[in-house]
Amino acid sequence: MLLCAPFHQHQRKDHNSSFLLGPEMELLITTLLSWIEMHTSYRTQGLPHPEVVVLSHKELTEEYYQNTDATVPESGIDMRIKALYAFEDGTYGTIYILDPQSVANARHYVNALDNPRFKEVLLHELVHHVQWHSKVVEKWQCSNEGELEAYLLGAMYLNQQHTHDTMTNRIFWANSYSHC
Repeated sequence: MLLCAPFHQHQRKDHNSSFLLGPEMELLITTLLSWIEMHTSYRTQGLPHPEVVVLSHKELTEEYYQNTDATVPESGIDMRIKALYAFEDGTYGTIYILDPQSVANARHYVNALDNPRFKEVLLHELVHHVQWHSKVVEKWQCSNEGELEAYLLGAMYLNQQHTHDTMTNRIFWANSYSHC
């Protein structure tokens, strides 16, 4: 199961997507960055926010596969991909994320941004944003090394929110995705 991809590098392409730059998203980003600071050694106060671009499953799949040798699924949709962080897109990086209405359990919330599962996906990408801007990535052999921390923090977040983690074998996948 793939939740996100590490530091995605590409030429930005236009989408029929929307930017979530409203006050609700800004507040959510600030809240999640504070959570990261409380649970790690990273300093996030004053860290610039990334752009957030909401995409459909199909657009997110296209974004992920556009500069890889990997084969796109026949359906054109890779349901494993929930979000991507592109450090070189936008002024301070860009998070490409699945439409909150498409994330598991969204129908149980009046506002899909309140869904802990959506918040965990965004948190995961914000961990990569923090890793990039704190320059910890310069010590790594490859960008995949940040996956372990992001996945484990996601599990901690879901646990604190009393939300079942639907990513079975998270520790296995976190270790697998973090290898160079």
